[in-house]
Amino acid sequence: MTLARIRGTIVADKRSDGVANPRFLLIEDCDQRGEGRGEFLVALDLVGADRGHLVLVTQGSSCRWSSGTADKPIDCLIVAIVDSIDQQGVDVWVQD
Repeated sequence: MTLARIRGTIVADKRSDGVANPRFLLIEDCDQRGEGRGEFLVALDLVGADRGHLVLVTQGSSCRWSSGTADKPIDCLIVAIVDSIDQQGVDVWVQD
């Protein structure tokens, strides 16, 4: 899994993924402090993340292990919204 920040939404009316009522978000790869690295991806959101949230993202075949994405052509999936990150006893990220 990797950390990413929600930067926007993606709208696609015509799709062939077979996912019911999908919500696609533009995400930016981040470090543990939430600082963006300039690398962007589109991810399917199953947890209700909003713009600015720091999230955990999984990629590859593990994206097809959830009940909503089984056997679907999904390569990037948001699996959690991060509440806080502790690095060696110091809070480096706390969700507002």
